[in-house]
Amino acid sequence: MTALTEHLAGPDRVAAVATAPGNVDHLPDGPVRVPWAPLSLAEGHPGVALLFAELSRSVPRHRTTAHAHLSTAAQATAAPTSGGLFDGAAPLAFAAWAARHGPGDYATLLDRLDDRVTAQVERLLAAEEERLRAGRAGAPMHAYDVISGATGLGRYLLLRRPRHQELLARVLSYLVRLTEPVSAHGHTVPGWWVRGGPATAADDDPDYPRGHFNLGLAHGIPGPMALLALAREAGVRVPGQDEAITRVCAWLLNWRTAGGRWPWVIPFDWHMKAGDRTAPLPPGRTAWCYGTPGVAWAVYLAGRALSRTGWQRTAVDALAADLDDVRGLFDSSLCHGRTGVLLITWRMARDSGDSRLTAQLPHLAAPVIDAYDPQLPFGYRYSAPTMRVAGDRAGFLEGAAGIALALHTYATDSEPDTPWDAALLLS
Repeated sequence: MTALTEHLAGPDRVAAVATAPGNVDHLPDGPVRVPWAPLSLAEGHPGVALLFAELSRSVPRHRTTAHAHLSTAAQATAAPTSGGLFDGAAPLAFAAWAARHGPGDYATLLDRLDDRVTAQVERLLAAEEERLRAGRAGAPMHAYDVISGATGLGRYLLLRRPRHQELLARVLSYLVRLTEPVSAHGHTVPGWWVRGGPATAADDDPDYPRGHFNLGLAHGIPGPMALLALAREAGVRVPGQDEAITRVCAWLLNWRTAGGRWPWVIPFDWHMKAGDRTAPLPPGRTAWCYGTPGVAWAVYLAGRALSRTGWQRTAVDALAADLDDVRGLFDSSLCHGRTGVLLITWRMARDSGDSRLTAQLPHLAAPVIDAYDPQLPFGYRYSAPTMRVAGDRAGFLEGAAGIALALHTYATDSEPDTPWDAALLLS
């Protein structure tokens, strides 16, 4: 761990390596882009600060490094920002909150950032409330999901209660309303129906001509259900909350495949043929962002919040079965890779006591530990199938900081000292 953190200690060096010529993503049918962004939780200084904030609770010298990354990120807050928990003011606020060692730490910065986060949430809710009042079906993923939308922002507000109690209640009420049925293409469907496809949510996606229902924890309905469950456990209640959790969980349980897994999306026309399962659903993955581990965790949280032990057993069994036949893991990252699955498995094994999940932990951790290469700028190289991507990534979601956080949690086998994995809705 010491060697890995040394790769990430200097903010200027980290930014220089992350933005070096050639370290770019070549997006399909899109522009070439540099993934590093100073204010990003996914790939920026706030995500790296989370690592050193966590480590600083046991090794005080890391507090200076966390502060250095936060200070560098704060210099970018004057620029126009957008996005949810992973881009803009909210990720810096989330990281600063995690880095506090006392109630007065970063108080001025947090006050300033909270005003921006509040304004951002107000704009998002106003747009969605106008859409719902007008009866326009089709929920934009970026409006409700964990990465860009109300769910991720709501998780930050939940951390910061009671300061944001009223705004949090409005977010939860919006998510409850999102679960209510709507009419689309002449059919009554769940309110989280998305007009376009999962990659861009464009209305003209030829692969999803009538839209889809998203099952990813990162971008789909499991995220809102998880937040509603976590809020309930924290004592935050709004009308219809239990019914919304039940409605979503019943739907998810209905869409398990014959092998006990979950697909990553359900095209609209597939949903209309729910009784005909002769054609295969789009294949699932074994990952946090999309696939059975993320869905299973959300179902587990729902069962725990509502004392539905059957849901919890189903979630544990689904994850255990998925880990017996892992698919789609291609790197070590939190988002798509092994450490995201490692962390979900660690959380569920710790909470449930299931021996099958506990036994899988060393098998999930070993390839990540073996993949570390001290000759690489950040110790790990990011990769993606069929895509040319920036390999040197320092950040939280797809880079070395997130990998280090997950390995630290696994190695210490103890509850994190900071709420860093709340950004993934794992706590």
